[in-house]
Amino acid sequence: MRLRKILMQRIHAPFDEPTIERIDAEVKKKGISRAQWLSSVVSSYLRLSELTKYADPEEMIQEVTQLRTANENLWRENQSLKRSEESARTELDQARRKLSALEEQIASVTQDLETTRSELLLSKRDIEHLQETIRLKDEEIAFLKSHISQLTQSISQLSLKPGEEEIKQKKWWKLWR
Repeated sequence: MRLRKILMQRIHAPFDEPTIERIDAEVKKKGISRAQWLSSVVSSYLRLSELTKYADPEEMIQEVTQLRTANENLWRENQSLKRSEESARTELDQARRKLSALEEQIASVTQDLETTRSELLLSKRDIEHLQETIRLKDEEIAFLKSHISQLTQSISQLSLKPGEEEIKQKKWWKLWR
């Protein structure tokens, strides 16, 4: 196995004062040297260039900014949808409770309706029975009226007014006056 010798070359580049201050802040934060930090930044940039197929960094910054803005808008929309979903779930739970109460009322009313129907059928039978009883009584009364009428006729025929001579003899004249 052969070891390859990696040659390290130095590159000198001028930086303005604000950039140097920013670099020093990053170096201090990470606890590494400027050379190590610049090496890692250049390596990261090259890997990013390969991944983005060497797209222009300024365009990428704009695209990332747009994507972040779109992401934030989507997050806000997602939060709004979550609130709407919670509200809809609450309304659904309330509607289910109301539906359950209404179903109980329907069951109760249905039971009352069935009871009322059976009572109505019994009442109809009672009415029919009473009507039949009244009809039979009316027939009986009609029969008795006709019988009384016949008896009255028979009595009136049997008790015809006696003749004048008979009245004087039996002294019935006091009754007929």
